[in-house]
Order: sequence, then C-alpha cells, then structure tokens
Amino acid sequence: MQSVQDIRDKAREHGIRMNAVCREAGIQQPQVSRWMSGSVKPLWESVHALAAALDRLVQVGEAGQGKTQAPSESRRPETV
Repeated sequence: MQSVQDIRDKAREHGIRMNAVCREAGIQQPQVSRWMSGSVKPLWESVHALAAALDRLVQVGEAGQGKTQAPSESRRPETV
C-alpha cells in the first residue's frame, strides 16, 4: 500500500500539486496535511482514494502530451 508521502512524491514527479489531488479525491487539504504531519492516521480507503485520484490526473496529463488516451476519449463515437 502506498503512503500519503509516496503519493505526494509521485505528484511532485509529475508536476501535480497536492491540492489538485485532494480536490480530485474529494478530500479536504487540511486533513491530508494532518496525515502527513503524523498527527492523525488516515483510513486505508482515504489513501486509496488519493492514489486513484493521482493516477487519474497523471493519465489525463499524459493524454495531453500524446502519451496515452484519456478514458473519456475512448468512449466517444467516431465521426465519418
């Protein structure tokens, strides 16, 4: 399982801010800050939600760079 620190490090590698990851996951930034400081331990589901949100943001970012197709694009009907 990834830690919140691992997620933050991966976000930094991809140039994604943690507030964007939090927003995508539906988790308040101050709560994540408390997890990172060690004052509160997150639930597994919350860490999983952050990791999934980051993965979606990375995928969308790569799609914009032509590396992969965004999920929404794969469902669009082809025009002739």
